[in-house]
Amino acid sequence: MGEPILPMTQFPPNWAEAFSQAVLAYNDWVPSAPEREMRINHAFYTMSAVCDLVDRYTDQLPANVFGFLSSYFHDMPHGDLKEKFESARTYATGARCLRELIERRKAAKR
Repeated sequence: MGEPILPMTQFPPNWAEAFSQAVLAYNDWVPSAPEREMRINHAFYTMSAVCDLVDRYTDQLPANVFGFLSSYFHDMPHGDLKEKFESARTYATGARCLRELIERRKAAKR
């Protein structure tokens, strides 16, 4: 017999909620302040760390999270992210794009 087939890992709902919170927190976060943190269980994770947690999940983003995140791409410097995000409306793509927005905002501050 071959190796046992392992069940697919389900996307933890509390990670989905933390990502939703990170998307909302990005709106009023300024890079001169530490990254906002979201609570998952008994630990706190920065917006970037939440992106790291969810960036392997290909579940579709809920419409409200998609709407908020896509609203950040309307500025001209972010057209590349908008194109990437709209081609795959998943947590993985959303996390990668949000992480890039965070990094760009930090770089612009320097």
